[in-house]
Amino acid sequence: MAQAFQPVNDKAAGDAHPKLPDLDVPDGLPMLDDLARASRADALVIVVASHAARIVFRQLKELGADLSRKTFIICAKGIEPDTLKTMTEVAEEVLGESIRPRLGVLSGPSHAEEVSVGMPTTVVAASANAETAQRIQSIFFTPRFRVYTHDDVLGVELGGSLKNIIAIAAGICDGLGFGDNSRAALITRGLAEMTRLGVAMGAHAATFSGLAGMGDLIVTAGSRHSRNHNFGAMIAHGLTAEQAQREIGMVVEGINTCASAVRLAMKHKVEMPITRQVYAVLYERKPPRQAAQDLMLRDPKAETDRDRG
Repeated sequence: MAQAFQPVNDKAAGDAHPKLPDLDVPDGLPMLDDLARASRADALVIVVASHAARIVFRQLKELGADLSRKTFIICAKGIEPDTLKTMTEVAEEVLGESIRPRLGVLSGPSHAEEVSVGMPTTVVAASANAETAQRIQSIFFTPRFRVYTHDDVLGVELGGSLKNIIAIAAGICDGLGFGDNSRAALITRGLAEMTRLGVAMGAHAATFSGLAGMGDLIVTAGSRHSRNHNFGAMIAHGLTAEQAQREIGMVVEGINTCASAVRLAMKHKVEMPITRQVYAVLYERKPPRQAAQDLMLRDPKAETDRDRG
């Protein structure tokens, strides 16, 4: 199995981060570069790239701060490559299972470029504890940022992570010059395989029809703001995965998540044909057009809830 791609360096990521010129940060929201000072807040929002989450949790633990009453809100969307753990699982492993009642996830279709200018956006706050989900809801809820609550933390996390793989596939599809029919097929069948894996791991199928599944998949698979989609389009235009990631200049979560998903699919004996073809393109140098053809020429199947891909 191929090793996870190395992230772009911090300087490159910072220089290339999309600017939000219309974003007006309130005076009461200070920007701190000191984790010790930031950790004094009542609610800690973890928005780092998924590969850095464990490091941040370790740093929090090493600070020796009292974490017993803090709410942890994870916005990172990914699966840890080495352990195949979700971000909440990593948090509990590092900080202890005692944080579970105060641990939640905020996810859904929410490009910062649109949120920052006040475009209506709807997301979901998930926690095993209803009060924690409601607290996250109350923190973020505004007239232009609607937040629903949910109790399927695993499903919400997997939806937000796996959709990045399908978004790469959609970018490849668009980059090859295919049309709306092709993208619609990828999104629909991509959602089916996301759901299959999620259910096999213990998540609820209905979660993947909601904001963290279908909603986030639709926006990430077709938006000009989507790093994963743009990355896929570059691959279709002839760049290698390494070249495309450097061109994007920021973390493309779908790269590492694809390798993790292939391993999870093998572990849970789930067929994920789109994910497997994206893996072949990224890690095995398979030509994108050949991958698309191989998807189309798979054995005929019935589209039912019991299908296997």
